[in-house]
Amino acid sequence: MRHYEMLVLMSAELEEPKEEIDKIEEIVRNLGGEVAKIDVWGKKRLAYPIQKKSEGIYVLFNFALEPSLTFELKRVLGLRANIYRQMIILLDE
Repeated sequence: MRHYEMLVLMSAELEEPKEEIDKIEEIVRNLGGEVAKIDVWGKKRLAYPIQKKSEGIYVLFNFALEPSLTFELKRVLGLRANIYRQMIILLDE
């Protein structure tokens, strides 16, 4: 398994972003990964509107996952309505 960092931009209209964070963590675990750290950056103003919204909640995940499963993780997160964007970066060993 390799170590990754993922930044997720979620809807600022969520009443309880913890529920969405828990669902993302569950998705990673269901793919056989291990979440090491979750850092909630909070609500921030966006540089440009996304889906006609000007604010979003940023969350940083550090996790380990098989490299072949990162595409499946992106696909599943892309289907979630409350997630605007995600970016996965491979960390140096």
